[in-house]
Amino acid sequence: MSTNISQASDIKGAQVYVVTGANRGLGRALCLELSQRAITGVPRHILLVGRNQQELESTASAIQTTHVHTHVLSSVELDSDANQVTTLILDKLQAIVTALPSTLSLLCLVNCAGTISDLSKTVAQYTASEVLSYTNVNFVSFASLTSGFLKYSGQMSGVQRIAVVNISSLLAVRAFANWGLYAAIKAARDQFVQVAAVEAQDGGRTKMLNYAPGPLDNQMQAEVRAQISDPEQRKIYDDLHRQGKLVKVEDTARVMCDLLDKWEFDSGAHIDYYDV
Repeated sequence: MSTNISQASDIKGAQVYVVTGANRGLGRALCLELSQRAITGVPRHILLVGRNQQELESTASAIQTTHVHTHVLSSVELDSDANQVTTLILDKLQAIVTALPSTLSLLCLVNCAGTISDLSKTVAQYTASEVLSYTNVNFVSFASLTSGFLKYSGQMSGVQRIAVVNISSLLAVRAFANWGLYAAIKAARDQFVQVAAVEAQDGGRTKMLNYAPGPLDNQMQAEVRAQISDPEQRKIYDDLHRQGKLVKVEDTARVMCDLLDKWEFDSGAHIDYYDV
């Protein structure tokens, strides 16, 4: 059995997580789960990144303990200049790491921020401007931050494990009507992560994960049910919601954190909530 990084006695040093989209939904649930798993003697620092400062501060207050230290970076807009956003986040990360007295057992980036596309449209109805805008928000910002994080973490010889998690989707690997932009970008993000996994030549110290959390019971899913024009999908999602079969964000956060803790997944893998 593989080592559980949260519990193993041979894992020494602080752990630092960067979670984008941490102010609500899955991002908030992941921060709560990460906090609950912190143990004595292994300081855990969580950098919460998002747009809404009040929501981020609320999440930070909920997760801070004697073993969990929180850092908030608010007003981060995905539609801003990607270079500036990446620099802002990495500068904050570097300040956190530099202030730590010990080496790191884990440095992890969780790319949770993102938006849905206009689900009333088919591929034939997209305009160039909305394709460009959606790509900038949901791929360019993601790729820029992932690249910068890998460059920064790769230069740190004292880090035992480095992880990058891309919040993916079933739509990255299967086509459904009205999801053209969303699915294309999710597929691009998956492939970007897979290539990075192939390029990581450090004996398994760096691992990349595409994690599909399932159809979540959150605000974004409510927007999907309200917007999607395909009647068959609307019925499926309405039925899942009515029957209480949508995935709870707390449950999928637990599964994702289990994957990270056990450290058994193949780097670059696409793993769905229902696969575990």
